[in-house]
Amino acid sequence: MKGKPKFKIGDEVCFEVLGETKVGVVFVVDAYGTLFDDSDVSYDIMVEKENMLYKHFTEKLVKPYISTD
Repeated sequence: MKGKPKFKIGDEVCFEVLGETKVGVVFVVDAYGTLFDDSDVSYDIMVEKENMLYKHFTEKLVKPYISTD
C-alpha cells in the first residue's frame, strides 16, 4: 500500500523479468512511488549474481523469497 511498504531495505525478494524468476535484495524503497508512477510503492532490487540493479518494480510485482534449500 502506498506509504506503507511490505518490504524494507535488505529483504530478500523474488520477481519476474521476461518470464524468468529473479531473486535479489531490496536496495531502495520508494514508499510513495516514483516520479513516473506514484500510484504504488516501488522497489529497486539488486541481483548480486548478475551484478544488476532492477529499478522501479511496483509492490504488486514483488514477493517474499522463500528458500527451498
